[in-house]
Amino acid sequence: MNILLKVCYDGTSYHGFQIQPDLVTVEGVLKKAIEKTVLHEVKLYTAGRTDKGVHAMGQCVNFYSDTTIDIGNLPKVINYHLPEDISVVGARYESDNFHARYSAKGKYYRYIIYKSRFRNPIYRNRAFNYPFELNIENMQKALDYLIGEKDYKSFMGRHAIVKDTIRRIDKIKVIEDENFIYIDFWGKSFLKNMIRIIVGTAIEIGRGRYSSEFMLEALNKKHRKSAGPTAPSYGLYLMKIYY
Repeated sequence: MNILLKVCYDGTSYHGFQIQPDLVTVEGVLKKAIEKTVLHEVKLYTAGRTDKGVHAMGQCVNFYSDTTIDIGNLPKVINYHLPEDISVVGARYESDNFHARYSAKGKYYRYIIYKSRFRNPIYRNRAFNYPFELNIENMQKALDYLIGEKDYKSFMGRHAIVKDTIRRIDKIKVIEDENFIYIDFWGKSFLKNMIRIIVGTAIEIGRGRYSSEFMLEALNKKHRKSAGPTAPSYGLYLMKIYY
């Protein structure tokens, strides 16, 4: 049986999602918990990889197992073997050819900025505390230049290994309330650090250091140094995978 799990985690204590030798990762901890539950080795197929410190509300993985544990109770049993900062929050059966990554139609990420002059320990490692005023209209205008299928090479982190840097962003929306700014991204897939570099660039524009057109110029130059800084990982959340 092909089983799909929905997983939430606080990425603070992990070196990203993907298994890495001699490092504690979300995938490594999750894999061991699943194996303790189903009593055999499993291979996890993952919807996406998140960087060190990035959180998830809707990460998805699938694996194959002939376990007799009721699918409705499976999350609870797996969670028994997991630390409190990782939790399986849903499980269902999928077709044999379903793949958490290749079957995905899109992804939704959210970046959270806490707009206060003073840090709040409650939001430590949960949101990026930015103490300066930001022009939301200029940020939105800049981000709108990125909508569509484009070459996002300027917004890719170093040491990434990819076939090409063409990706598709369907929508970016900036939302502001009394205490927070949310920047929501919808797209098919994203390059390494891509969202965080885009956010870092948008913040520079919102601060008034550059015009909104700076985002378009950076996009067209196709060079990492043409864009702004990389926003901290702990403000980023993988919210949902669409199938």
